[in-house]
Amino acid sequence: MNDRWTGRHRNSKISGAMCSFVFKADKRSVLRFLRSATLLLLLPFLTAAQKTVENLDGSPADPFLAARDKPMVLLFVRIDCPISNRYAPLINRMSSEYSAKVAFWLVYPAKSATPDKIRQHERDYGYQLPALRDPEHVLAAEAHVQITPEVAVFDASHRLLYHGRIDNLYQDFGRARPAATTHELNDAIQAALTGKKPPANAPAVGCFIADLE
Repeated sequence: MNDRWTGRHRNSKISGAMCSFVFKADKRSVLRFLRSATLLLLLPFLTAAQKTVENLDGSPADPFLAARDKPMVLLFVRIDCPISNRYAPLINRMSSEYSAKVAFWLVYPAKSATPDKIRQHERDYGYQLPALRDPEHVLAAEAHVQITPEVAVFDASHRLLYHGRIDNLYQDFGRARPAATTHELNDAIQAALTGKKPPANAPAVGCFIADLE
């Protein structure tokens, strides 16, 4: 009887050890599965994190961080867009007028816009505001813009208030009024500074950012 009990006890210990081994093996499989699943879930975010906005010296840029508690204006332009270039005097004038209260950046979304080309473009058109490269269209997506020239105005909490045209000077590509009769960028800046209702988003006329893909 003792021998039978000892045999059963020994078999029970073996079975227990086998169950423990299976449980540990299953646990390792589950952990491996969870790690793989986690990497798959994070992959889009890791890929997105590799997309960067650049200063002209090649260092990463974050205009939202740099603006701190100021309202912010992103002006999307292209070197080769004639409508963008025609707005240069107005952009210079407005950025100078509001420089103490609002942070301004020129944003170049074209991959072909190298730092040297951008610097030359700034010299050609007398730009005095800082410029950023957005070849991966990180800022373009954040600002919901599709055209150059197009602007995005953020309030001091960096909430997007307005995106669209600078004004209504252009009715269509190649068709301009003698003078603008609405001034959406100025109205949006005033809304960011005073808390008033911003203008409705208005479609811009110019060169499509999608053409740069």
